[in-house]
Amino acid sequence: MEQAGTPAYKSDRLPLHKIDQRSPLMRYDLLIAGFGGQGALLAGTVLCYAAMIEGKNVSYLPSYGPEKRGGAAMCTVVITDGDVGSPVVGNPSVGILLNQLSLEKYGPRIKPGGICIVNSSLADTSHINRTDIEIFEMPMNEIAMGIGDARLVNMVALGAYAAKTGAVGEKSLEMALKDALPERNHKYIPVNIKAIEAGVEIIRKALAGENPAEADSSKMAEKALTA
Repeated sequence: MEQAGTPAYKSDRLPLHKIDQRSPLMRYDLLIAGFGGQGALLAGTVLCYAAMIEGKNVSYLPSYGPEKRGGAAMCTVVITDGDVGSPVVGNPSVGILLNQLSLEKYGPRIKPGGICIVNSSLADTSHINRTDIEIFEMPMNEIAMGIGDARLVNMVALGAYAAKTGAVGEKSLEMALKDALPERNHKYIPVNIKAIEAGVEIIRKALAGENPAEADSSKMAEKALTA
């Protein structure tokens, strides 16, 4: 699933949640960007599988530089209960931006009224002068390290995205790990689930009035691990 131009596809599974065809069409679009090794493309893959588990239609369009590890990596995901249409997302409703370069390049493209979820461990938003979007900062590296591995930033971000937007359920993300990860890496599924749970917990704290940019990330991770 990591070749540019991957066509839109539809789940052939039995949906866990029945879609009401009489309701207005649901559509979520997302851009995930970082440097190679942060798992931006894997995050998009997991999200797509989670949406398919729920019986939704998805598209996934990845892109990366010549140096996969350390180079730029980006993907866009569209989730809908109707026809996807074009998988190209020029101005996403939501952006997950994992480093400074991604913030500077893609932050200005977020659609007015949208959401920008930023890894404040590696990106400074002080120079972003946009009042027409919600900028949501979270120290993903510290949270991931508190769980045990900095490479878990992508799963922390996915948990936060799911909780913030409701695009997919937390449990669907957890189930999707088995499909998205090769079998040799299934032993890492439990720690990835902990990272997803930590991201969800951050959103819950934010809704309760706490600032995730100033929160004690080690306590967040500890709570997720013992939940």
